[in-house]
Amino acid sequence: KKYEKGQIIYHQGDLGDNFYYLKKGKVSVFMTSSDGIEKTLNTASSGEILGEAAFFDKLPRVSSAKAIEDSEIVIIDKNRLIELIRKYPNLAMELLETQAKRIRLLSSQIDSMAFLQADARIAQLLLQYKTVQKSKIYVHLTHEEIGSMAGVTRVTVSKILNTFVKKGIVKTQYRQIEILNQALLEELLAE
Repeated sequence: KKYEKGQIIYHQGDLGDNFYYLKKGKVSVFMTSSDGIEKTLNTASSGEILGEAAFFDKLPRVSSAKAIEDSEIVIIDKNRLIELIRKYPNLAMELLETQAKRIRLLSSQIDSMAFLQADARIAQLLLQYKTVQKSKIYVHLTHEEIGSMAGVTRVTVSKILNTFVKKGIVKTQYRQIEILNQALLEELLAE
């Protein structure tokens, strides 16, 4: 199924009778508090799965998902999953590995919110979401996405990234950040 930028894929509180494979595009997975404040949990890219927790535990969804660019998504229900696991038994192990990675990511976010300063939380996010393209290291997150995941305002993200630019740690560009000195980002986490 194709989703346009801004279109909701699933809502927090809905029952999860299926989950999703992001074939193409980018999706924000977020929680909304009772007073309407959104907290981004993950920015998913092609090849990731979404909404699997509610599918497996049969409880209401704890998050919502929204396409942040035009996306193509495969919807997987119970019958399709059983069919796929019968055909590809290793898929079950891959799903467990994905769950373990997701738990680690969320645990890391809780740890960082509780124990790290804002600049270290942002450094940690840059390292978590880095990708290598033509021997350069990039992060494809907006200031707003980083702020939501780090628990700070977009203005704070801009100030911290400007400090990182002045120190030669990163170079900011439109909708992407180039990591110039990964070791200095790692040092921020060690402090």
